[in-house]
Amino acid sequence: MRLITLLLILSAPAIHSQEKEYFETGRFTHNQLIGWAQTHGTPLYVYDGDLIVNKYKKFKAAYDAVYPKVKVFYAVKANTNLSVIALLTRAGAGAECISMGEIKRAMLVGRRGEDIIFTASSKSHEELVFAVENNVIINLDSMGDLENLKAVTAQLKKKARISFRINPDVDPKTHRHISTGHKFSKFGILFENGEILEAYRQAATDPHLEIWGIHSHIGSQITDTEPFERNVKLVCEAVRRLKKELGIELKFINLGGGLGIPYRDGEEALEPSVVANKVSAMVKSELKDLGYLPALWLEPGRYFVGDAGMLISKVNSVKHTPYKHFINVDTGFNHLVRPILYQAYHRVRVLNGKGKRETFDIAGNICETGDILAHDRYLPTPGPGDYLVFLDAGAYGFSMASEYNSFLLPAELLVRGEKAEIIRQRESWEDLLRNQVLLPDLK
Repeated sequence: MRLITLLLILSAPAIHSQEKEYFETGRFTHNQLIGWAQTHGTPLYVYDGDLIVNKYKKFKAAYDAVYPKVKVFYAVKANTNLSVIALLTRAGAGAECISMGEIKRAMLVGRRGEDIIFTASSKSHEELVFAVENNVIINLDSMGDLENLKAVTAQLKKKARISFRINPDVDPKTHRHISTGHKFSKFGILFENGEILEAYRQAATDPHLEIWGIHSHIGSQITDTEPFERNVKLVCEAVRRLKKELGIELKFINLGGGLGIPYRDGEEALEPSVVANKVSAMVKSELKDLGYLPALWLEPGRYFVGDAGMLISKVNSVKHTPYKHFINVDTGFNHLVRPILYQAYHRVRVLNGKGKRETFDIAGNICETGDILAHDRYLPTPGPGDYLVFLDAGAYGFSMASEYNSFLLPAELLVRGEKAEIIRQRESWEDLLRNQVLLPDLK
């Protein structure tokens, strides 16, 4: 009997390792996605609003369960659509912002200054003035940043609430372009040479500055607890020294974001509860003799919105050569830059192609050799007019999009329950030229 079973297994058709490339697209059916694409056109970003809210609640609950004072900010840069920011604002998130534009977005959907932290590494005079005037918490990245803020607050005769970003020199074990906490990065003030203590010492003597906290963010798409633990240990050492050497007590410790999501079939997510348990236990242990316990602030972006978003594209043509097969689609790295910028992997689903399965590269419509959105994917051959969807594109998708090659920016759709609503209209040809000036003598 065992021999017969073995022979049946060996004689069965081989199932390719990327079999899932056709079937699964999350909670939306293929017919729903095709319907939205036909109604609103492509390329089209689609976001699962219910998943975004649920992931925020899950993350917040994980830390609330193990730490007494927790505040969660949304890293706005991950997805800057107003409705997405508003969704997270309504759920309770503050806003972590990199520019005056992001601060204004957060304020537009109801966030006040005390719920916004401005963490840019290079802040202009105009941005600092705006942040101070609107009571935004300012996270300082360098001694030069400190001097610029001191000049602004003296000029305005107005106080500013501040923290300093520490560079703990921790390897987050992620792509080098999203590793932000090592000593060769542009971010933060080094801990190793005592510069961070000098920054706090100088700030403490300025009558216009209120020291609120310390900030650290070591990178993005982290899938291991070890970098988070190393970061906590070094940050807590700085907190202890601030108290013992300078008598400074902080209102908060901001440990940044960085919690990754699975981008490949079969990958397991690092659960927020696992990180929260380790981080909170370490903070409480490291600071148990300090006499006080600062609040814990966190600022995820990708974790909330990454796997809640997808990009639907239309097939223009299929190209066969003796060396490669290509599916040519109506989008490219101008709309989803992560594959070319970070060598990022996005799962691809064919929504309605039922042709012969072959191994394809998914080629964008940009005039660049590197405009390949996915390499070596085993997929059913689609035809012109069929649809492909790129999964896990909710973070750093549209927010990094451009008009390169004069292609229009995509529309964005938010789905909550059974309701699907446009939250960004597709760019028009008039939009494409809206700020350009054709000089009269060149007409």
